[in-house]
Amino acid sequence: MTDVRMATAPREPESPRRRRRVLQPRAVATIALAWVLLWDRVTWGNVVNGVLVALLVTYAFPLPSIEFQGRLRPHRVLLLVAHFLVDLVGASWQVMRLAFGRRSPRNAVIEVQLRSRSDFYLTLTAELVALVPGSVVVDARRSTSVLYLHLLDVRGESAIEAQRAHVLAIERRVVRALGSREEIAALEAGGPWPVATGSASDPRGAGDHLDATEGPDLDGTRPRDGEEHP
Repeated sequence: MTDVRMATAPREPESPRRRRRVLQPRAVATIALAWVLLWDRVTWGNVVNGVLVALLVTYAFPLPSIEFQGRLRPHRVLLLVAHFLVDLVGASWQVMRLAFGRRSPRNAVIEVQLRSRSDFYLTLTAELVALVPGSVVVDARRSTSVLYLHLLDVRGESAIEAQRAHVLAIERRVVRALGSREEIAALEAGGPWPVATGSASDPRGAGDHLDATEGPDLDGTRPRDGEEHP
């Protein structure tokens, strides 16, 4: 639950001590809601305790802010949601056919290099991919904007390339729905990604250690495209 802020003017990178004094209302509200749902009762005591726990967590374990320089485009957001619902229904049907069929699935772990260089778009793309049945994000590298996906029932190199193109299409719809003109132009042209206004240095520098997904892979090796898994 990383707080998203609008980038306005250049500023120095936030230190961990400075972040502890910053209130993150979205994170507080989300943690408080999860606390109330865990108790399964909406009472004043649960709400107050949830807010206190959320304040303690956000101040004790602060997360860096994600710079967002784009703008919301309602018609493209609706298009993004419509494509997601179509993918959801289609993938659910394929998983159901596979569950009741006799054919054994051939799974694979593939690498997808995203074109954007934003943690915000990386997160949204990974979430939209993971919410569709049959695909699981096993690793997300913010330093290189790479997603590693476990796919259900993938046969042949053509199917792998189709899945990779599908993920890139999701990323393109996300950027078109929420990105700035410069970001959309850079995505379409395949050129260098614009540097965030609030970044005093390379955004892929010292902040990489804050990503919990980075580090060695689960088996100590890098997944290979088309690698089969049981």
